[in-house]
Amino acid sequence: MISRPTYPMKQKYVSATRACAWTVLLAMFFGLVWAPLMHAQEPSTNSPPVSGGSSAHPADTESELLSESYQDFMKGQLEVALDKVNKVIQLDSQNTQALLLRGAIYAGQKQWDKADYDYQVALVIDPNSAILKFDLADLKFMQKKYDDARSGFVEIQNDKDLGDFATYKVFLCDLLGAHEDVAARELDAFDRVAGNPSYYFANAAWDLVHNKTEEAAGWLKSAKYIYADSPKKFATYTSSLTSLGYLPLHLSSTP
Repeated sequence: MISRPTYPMKQKYVSATRACAWTVLLAMFFGLVWAPLMHAQEPSTNSPPVSGGSSAHPADTESELLSESYQDFMKGQLEVALDKVNKVIQLDSQNTQALLLRGAIYAGQKQWDKADYDYQVALVIDPNSAILKFDLADLKFMQKKYDDARSGFVEIQNDKDLGDFATYKVFLCDLLGAHEDVAARELDAFDRVAGNPSYYFANAAWDLVHNKTEEAAGWLKSAKYIYADSPKKFATYTSSLTSLGYLPLHLSSTP
């Protein structure tokens, strides 16, 4: 194992960009579940015409409200989004997408207990959802409960979609949670594998936390080049560093 030097961690101001970072993260997650919903909203060519006096089918009402709520959430209009998603849950208390979205809205408002409750209820309905498990862990991460968050991320490290990102978040939990020796071993493992997004972003995170800004900029420049066709991936992996105040970088000449 490569021995990595340690430096005193510099405390960073948690800026108002936390909500923005959370929005980026949820955008990725909803991308995994949103396609079926949007498809459900498409008018069927075989459907009979709806007369002017008839009301929308309840399912159509739910999907439309949920879509509008999500769009409002992405615009940062949390109260408006909350009002609409509440109506969806009143129509269908078992709607896991609505519970996931309302949990995200509550998290954006820092109403941690309410967010946790919605995620827990949704997980009872869909116990195999890696997205819900990730969100529950990330809710702890946002509160800087790194040890609690870590166990949740560990649980989904083998998920085909979120596994690498979850492994990266485990590393961040150790790096930020005063387990630097463990984080150093995890970073060595990233270095041996290389190639995964976690390799670039974990090295950038290590350098940022240890005040090696120029080195971090190099890793981020490489990642931005490699993932030029996947800007959402770059935004997702850097979201935690943004919310914690390590990004954006302040260099005389930022790469």
